[in-house]
Amino acid sequence: IIEGIPVQFIPADELEEEAVRNARQIEYEGIKTKVVLSEYLMAILLRVERKKDIEKIERLLEQAQIDKEKLESILQRYHLMEKFKVY
Repeated sequence: IIEGIPVQFIPADELEEEAVRNARQIEYEGIKTKVVLSEYLMAILLRVERKKDIEKIERLLEQAQIDKEKLESILQRYHLMEKFKVY
């Protein structure tokens, strides 16, 4: 948490770089920033696959509007589809 705002820093590889390139730009308290799309966040979390990451994926599936086609495309490109089918 930085100044009351939850943030997460992760080392970047191809998946994360693509996620940032396709991030949505928003304004938060007068500051422009980029937010990674839920579909990319789910792929990143799935690859790490810690218990808390899987719980985040489950919450995203329940609470966020997920573009299923976009998610499937990302998962296939990064060879995560089989892992996702388990959940």
